[in-house]
Amino acid sequence: MSFVFVLTYGIKDGKRAEHLAMMKKFLKFKKADPKVFEGLISWRLFEQKYGGVAGTYVEMAEFKSMEDMEKWEKRIFELKEIKELVTELNKIKDHHTPITQSIWNTVL
Repeated sequence: MSFVFVLTYGIKDGKRAEHLAMMKKFLKFKKADPKVFEGLISWRLFEQKYGGVAGTYVEMAEFKSMEDMEKWEKRIFELKEIKELVTELNKIKDHHTPITQSIWNTVL
């Protein structure tokens, strides 16, 4: 069974290119230091096109267990580079768009 952390949020008008650059920076950091990302099975970014709030971004991070997710979060959010990225991301988020967080687990 796996667990998927799902985060949804909107980005301010005119900031989509900046957001994409940040996400590419995240992936580059992930690739450069895989040990930091130990426990993370997969990470995906989607843009919602239909249903709900159009243009909402959906981040999905998959883990084998809740324990792996908690260890990863503790480890990653202590890093200077990630703290800076989160700070910059929060500046361009559209805080009028709902921000949601949920955890899904596989059933079958």
